[in-house]
Formats: sequence, structure tokens, C-alpha cells
Amino acid sequence: MKAAPTAPAEPLQQVGAYITNISDIDLMDDQFSIELLLWTMWHGDQDQNPSDQLRVLNGIYNGDIQRFERIRRDQTDGHSWSLYKVRSPVVKRWRLQRYPFDDQLLHVQIGLDDPLQPVNLDVVPKQPFSVTPSLLLPGWTLKDPTGYASSISLMNDLGRPLADGVAVRRQPTVSFDLPIQRRSLLFVAPDFLGYLLAIGLCCMSLLITRSRDDLILAAVVSAGGNYVFIAGNLPVTAMTGFIGNLQLIIFLGILYVVAADELIDNQLSLISTRFAKGLRVLLLPSYVAMTLLGIWWIIP
Repeated sequence: MKAAPTAPAEPLQQVGAYITNISDIDLMDDQFSIELLLWTMWHGDQDQNPSDQLRVLNGIYNGDIQRFERIRRDQTDGHSWSLYKVRSPVVKRWRLQRYPFDDQLLHVQIGLDDPLQPVNLDVVPKQPFSVTPSLLLPGWTLKDPTGYASSISLMNDLGRPLADGVAVRRQPTVSFDLPIQRRSLLFVAPDFLGYLLAIGLCCMSLLITRSRDDLILAAVVSAGGNYVFIAGNLPVTAMTGFIGNLQLIIFLGILYVVAADELIDNQLSLISTRFAKGLRVLLLPSYVAMTLLGIWWIIP
């Protein structure tokens, strides 16, 4: 009895990358730009080398962007080695609910133009992904990069029948991940100055007996203006996290100052002047303590 014929193994192409530059980190348009050197090792027939068909699958291609530029190709140790210079904007869905205490993952996915091409992709065995030591991202700390084989599930047969026993068509890819961490303290003063000013104005309104209404109004305008400023520089998703909770704490603090001051001056002082004076002494420390405790509580 003859054994069932086995399907021929798919030819292997290995990929490695070396990042030379990252720029244009755009939080509003969900993208960043990357430049890298990418090399491939093709273990197969030289005439069928698919290296020139590679592309950044999550890239954005405009008319002025050169996708891949091959700069060298050699034959060594029974395989074909190719080197490319790659420049491309890359789609990145930023997660900013923790801003400015957020970490991000810069993800680049490499694959073939033809999703049906029977080629197995993997990373090179030695140092598949690295970053030039001279690369600096202002406001960010770079962490250890990783490269690994991955795939994309195509939830469609693309007009071609699937093989027996195959429910989902998968396109082999190679993924390169670079984790980055925001240097939070660099963003506190420029982005949250209005909130700090609002807290200071509330403290002044509790210390100064005259022009108290003007100080409260200035605190409201300062906090509201700060929120509008941040909303103009970040996507709306960022407003649902730390920033939104901070805005709520600032306005609740302003309401606390107004309500407590009004209650002590116009209600409790009529009942007991001494008791009202004691509460007024505690009003400023209680406001500062509750505000700082609330901010500490919501910091991710």
C-alpha cells in the first residue's frame, strides 16, 4: 500500500531589520514615520526570489514615498541575500487613556504583495531586529525591540477556493515591535499648567476675603481653557482616561470651594461665629488634601 503523497514544503524567506530613524509621531492622525534597513535571506530558487515583492503591510503609501529600495544582492552559503532601504509612514492606533503616563508599541508588519503566494516568512536567526544607538526620540524612552514570525487572518476566500480542512486563509508575515515609554514629567508643566493655575486660584480664594468671586471665575476659565487646549492636540479617546478624570476633580474642587465658602459665610456664621471660624481654618487644608488625594488616586 502506497503512502499518501506529502505536500511540498513552502520555500523559506527570512527577514531582519535595523531601524535608522523614527519621526513624525502624529497622535491626531494615528501614524508615525520610520526608516530602516531590511535584509532578506531567500532559501530557494534564485529566479523565484520574492524579496522585491515585500512591503510594509500597515504602511501608508503616497506618491512621494519610495516603498522599498534595493541597494544590494549577493549569493552566499546557498541562499540569496538582499538588502533594502525602507521609508514609510506607518499606521498606529495610539492608546492615550493614560496620557501622559502611557506606553506605546511601534509595530511594523512586513509581508508580500501577493497574499496567496506560497512562501513561508520568518525572522533571521541572529539579531532579527535592532535599533541604531544614535536614535533619540524627544520625550520618549526606547525599550528592547523584538522580531517574530506572525500572520494575518484573511476573513475571505478572495475568490479562490480554500484547501480541504482550512477554514481561514492566513497570510504569513513578519512583525517588528519597538516599545516606547513617554517621559511623563516632561509633559506635566506645558500640558497641565491651566489645571495647576486653577488649583492655585482656588487656594488664593480661600485666603483672600476680597475679590473671591473673580478668583473662582478665573479658576473655572483656566481649567476649561486647559481642557480645550489638550482636546485640540490629542484625539478624543485621550479625554476618556486620566485627563477626563483630572478635569472632573478640578471642577468638583471648585464647586467644593464655592459651596463650603457660601455655607460657612451665610449659614453657619449665623448660628455660631466661633464654629464657622474653625471650619474656615480647615477649609483650605481639606481642599488641598482632597485634590491631591484625588489626583494621586487617578494616576495610572
